Amino acid sequence: MLKIASFIFLFIIIFFTNCKNASQENKTTTQYFDTFQLHTFLEQHLIEKNQQNDIKAFYQQRDNAFVWLNDSGLNEYAKSFIELLSNEDSLQKTNNATSKQKFQKLYSTISSNTKFNIKDSATKAFEFLLTTIFLDYAQQHWEGISEEKIKQSGWFITKNNISATQRLNIFLKNDISKNPSYLPVNRQYALLNDYFKKYIAIEKKGGWKNWTSNIKGFKKEDSSATISLIKQQLVLQEDLVTNDNTNVFNDALEVAVKKFQKRFGLNEDGIITGKTLIEMNIPLRQRIQQLMVNIERSKWMPIEQQGDYLAVNIPDFKLLVYNNNKLEWSCNVVVGKSQISSNTIIFNDSLENIVFSPYWNLPSSIMFKETLPAMSRNGQYLNNHNMEIINNNEQIIAQSQIKQSQLGKNFPYMIRQKPGKNNALGLVKFLFPNNYNIYMHDTPEKSLFEESNRMFSHGCIRVKEPVKLAKFLLRKDTSWTDEKISNAMNSGKEIYVKMKNKVPVYIAYFTAWVDRAGNLNYRDDIYHHDVKMKQLIF
Repeated sequence: MLKIASFIFLFIIIFFTNCKNASQENKTTTQYFDTFQLHTFLEQHLIEKNQQNDIKAFYQQRDNAFVWLNDSGLNEYAKSFIELLSNEDSLQKTNNATSKQKFQKLYSTISSNTKFNIKDSATKAFEFLLTTIFLDYAQQHWEGISEEKIKQSGWFITKNNISATQRLNIFLKNDISKNPSYLPVNRQYALLNDYFKKYIAIEKKGGWKNWTSNIKGFKKEDSSATISLIKQQLVLQEDLVTNDNTNVFNDALEVAVKKFQKRFGLNEDGIITGKTLIEMNIPLRQRIQQLMVNIERSKWMPIEQQGDYLAVNIPDFKLLVYNNNKLEWSCNVVVGKSQISSNTIIFNDSLENIVFSPYWNLPSSIMFKETLPAMSRNGQYLNNHNMEIINNNEQIIAQSQIKQSQLGKNFPYMIRQKPGKNNALGLVKFLFPNNYNIYMHDTPEKSLFEESNRMFSHGCIRVKEPVKLAKFLLRKDTSWTDEKISNAMNSGKEIYVKMKNKVPVYIAYFTAWVDRAGNLNYRDDIYHHDVKMKQLIF
């Protein structure tokens, strides 16, 4: 694969200078080249056979039209991509002396011309070279680790297997004039990468200083030399606007601490103690690694998502509801416990059914570990919990008919909880059929939504605002009025509603992301997936 990174910056400066006037917004016409010229270039530059075939197929689809140049010079796509290269520090790590010499000779030929000429052989060679650079860059930076390794990390969201040439086509279809920073990768990639570069720059300048371990905490009006260090750190993290260089915990610091707490999902009380103190003491290098892990995850997500969809970020304990790719609203959720067997699985599927007044069919793990032993101790257990035994034909079996000896691993029936306000699934559930038996649902245990770490379920996702979610999903069906939804939820009889249009659901796992306000958020690695990821990518 062609390596050009070590000399691209020289080109950027000189080429932009020489082509500045030529690339002004004028009327341009599509320009074409001869296939023979492309084949000659690919052979002369020792491009790998697979990549040669990709480049040939790409240009063939475009009828051999230029991608990066028009009859006036560089087009907007070329400028956008070259600017990306100029800001990419990691490109400086690669070096190929032979390729560098070829490029410099090519550039010298182009720059010696007093007037830009798209028909020059050197100009055409530049066109092909920049395409090769893009494909190299896309593969190196946006492809991500293999699908096998992704699954090893516990991630089962379907990865977009998009080739480098497909990414180039997506890049060229975007309106660069409206969004010059557009990249053919999920938007979180660029947002996180920007913070990664900022943190690397901070690290090169010495980072922020660690505090002493015997500090219990600080609140407004406290005074300490450590408070000055805290201010320095919060300025670097963009929570505090300016550092007044005093040792006093003042109003400005209290506001900054609250902003920090919001970014970390903590109680926004403006006091530096407990979890806030712990999060502030995490070393900068550890934060950088956390960013790198989540930048890698961003490569696995869809580039773009149209229409309605739902997303749950497990470490944030939040459901995000999107209307036409815009965040409509969000609410707290409860996810699976920290034990591996109860973890909520990371995957995607499509919501197909809403079930009002649902039965709860007990999972076998709960039935054998909890319910059957309780039935053995109490003959009225099922009646007390509004449950019933059914056979494979859903015929009800009275508990009195069950022998004590059957209440073990060979129990031949199923147990379900009948609809009602105390049903474990609440008054509604949302089904997106999957191999993990995970779905979203209401719950009678409303108080758990106010906890900070909401890991209480056996894997399914409990939603704080199920009525609002049901109304959102059915809002385009005029037959489902608010009154009808309320009646269905409280009917005491299970009612299935098949969605007219399936809604994509993503159960994701990000411990770092940039929110819609542009703020960098961090959360705890509650299932230790970051640990696995570090082993795979570092």
